[in-house]
Amino acid sequence: MNPDFSFIFLDKPRGPSTHEVTAYVKKLLGVKKTGQLGTLDPQVSGALIIATGKATRLLQFVAAKEKTYVGVLRLRNAPANLQELQGEMDRLLGKISQMPPKESAVAKRKRMRRVFEFTALELQGNTALFRAKVEAGTYVRVMCVDVGKAFGGGKMIELRRTDVGEVGERDLCTLTQLQDAVWMWKEKHDESLLSPLLRPAEDYINIPRVILAEDAIEAVCRGAPLAHSGVASAEAKLEKGRLVQLRCHDGRLIGIAEWIGEEGIAAKPKKIFGNY
Repeated sequence: MNPDFSFIFLDKPRGPSTHEVTAYVKKLLGVKKTGQLGTLDPQVSGALIIATGKATRLLQFVAAKEKTYVGVLRLRNAPANLQELQGEMDRLLGKISQMPPKESAVAKRKRMRRVFEFTALELQGNTALFRAKVEAGTYVRVMCVDVGKAFGGGKMIELRRTDVGEVGERDLCTLTQLQDAVWMWKEKHDESLLSPLLRPAEDYINIPRVILAEDAIEAVCRGAPLAHSGVASAEAKLEKGRLVQLRCHDGRLIGIAEWIGEEGIAAKPKKIFGNY
């Protein structure tokens, strides 16, 4: 268990902002730094990946390009049936152009995003339950407004994120569970509840592995380029410029490097963790 180099898969409650939640986890665990993969609006609940300590430097390498949501859409005029509503949702499948909503803090310029699924699950009058699977950075709120145009207007009134990449609801813990686990750890010196909630950050990196020879580890930890002689094995055929993770034979993560593949130099370290 390493509270300073872990991922926590949290079920964010409605109410607090993403920043407030990550700041609370930082204080709760007593670590110097926390970060998160993406943000959720205060009134949106669900899957939030939080990194602790040095693991914040690994967030950009987590496979989380696709996110899944369930939500509630309210329309001004009720569709005739579920099929009519689905027909309008189908128009948004594939690559779409979006302008961030006014509630968003990002620059207001159009961006291209991909919608993999937009399904009407239930319809009661002018209110529908839906599921959406989208590329990261897609605004589901805007999708709801676009669908509502066919029915005199519409808006999203509730949203929950169920999946971030391969992390789903089955993997999440609540704030209460985390609080109880930390209390047991700090007050009773019992790690049994907290240990399963602190996921080893290195297990969720989605880039090829390069295993280092034992005699190359010390030099790489000092930031020296990795020579070909220092490569014990590689997970795949690597192209120049590809990011790779450098590991020991025991699986311990040493760092992230850029594959060079030139004569004499195999890779150049970009982030070194050493004995985290």
